[in-house]
Amino acid sequence: MDNLLILEIEGQNYGIDFFDPFFFLIRDLFYEGTWERFAADVSIHKNHIERIHKLQNIEERVGKISGSLFLPISTEEIKSYIKELNLNLFELKNAVPDGFYELAQDEAESEELDEAIKLMDFVIETWPMYAKAYELKGTFLIEKGFQEDGIAFLKEAIKIEPNLAEAYSELGQAYYNLEDYEMAIEEWGKELEYTPYDKFAYFMIADAYRKMGKIGSAIDILKRFVGEDKKTILARYELMDLYNQLGEYDLAKDYEDQILNMMPYYPGDIESWAKVLFKNERYDEVIKVVEEHVQKYPIDSHFKILLVVPYAKTGRYNEAKKILSEFKSQKDWYYYGKKELFETNLSEEELNLCGIH
Repeated sequence: MDNLLILEIEGQNYGIDFFDPFFFLIRDLFYEGTWERFAADVSIHKNHIERIHKLQNIEERVGKISGSLFLPISTEEIKSYIKELNLNLFELKNAVPDGFYELAQDEAESEELDEAIKLMDFVIETWPMYAKAYELKGTFLIEKGFQEDGIAFLKEAIKIEPNLAEAYSELGQAYYNLEDYEMAIEEWGKELEYTPYDKFAYFMIADAYRKMGKIGSAIDILKRFVGEDKKTILARYELMDLYNQLGEYDLAKDYEDQILNMMPYYPGDIESWAKVLFKNERYDEVIKVVEEHVQKYPIDSHFKILLVVPYAKTGRYNEAKKILSEFKSQKDWYYYGKKELFETNLSEEELNLCGIH
């Protein structure tokens, strides 16, 4: 193809055509950013080797050029460019599919699920034994509401790679969505064989047991998790709640006491910890921990809403009202989701003084 422009760098002219940007993309998508592996696969194409050398030369002068600069690109465009370049995908022995896997995840995050699925179809066609492509396509299909089709692809992924924990996790979620809790528990149980510290799997198994009315089994799996993770507060909080449901108040109190003697290690445990301390009127401790955490990690500013209760209990109503005003104007959905927390821990007078009622 004729040059579209002439690029001058340090007195050297480089003819740039339509396919040059695509070569950067091929390098990053197929070869994890490595020119050498790309060159090895197209060594019989003199013009491709010359192009790669030219682009390497340009990068030596201007610095690394990321193929992502030339995104977005559709699956059909990729196929079209490959065909025009006379590349045989099955001859690209050094190519790997991981870049396409990541690109499909990016497309999904941008709510372009159809395009993400097309990318995985391309990968499956090119690398039929790449299990993660079946796993990701199955996940996307489930997200689109095609539960049975998604399950079929997830099972295919496991046939190819039996230790693919992500596929078991998604299968568990799919069966859970279908209210087939026994199958969901079975799949999440298999996931734990490969990822024994997966907090999500433990909690979801416990929730599935709870929905089946098997409180004892829910307790057993959470106790197992507590044995695996000594720092978890949330699992202890759930155990406290389950034992209270069973009327086993002494056992519930044991877990409550454990929480009272712990400090939150995981951000996701802060709210459960705070609720137990509210119950025991240890407001100053919550203020200290939450204020320090939010100051250190501004991205977790949503935890500030937990300060409303201890601020009110210590007479700091103006500060409580300021937080509530901020959430009402910026995150009203989050504010209304916490109304039960306020109503459970504050009196009518305190609610009124905070402007909640």
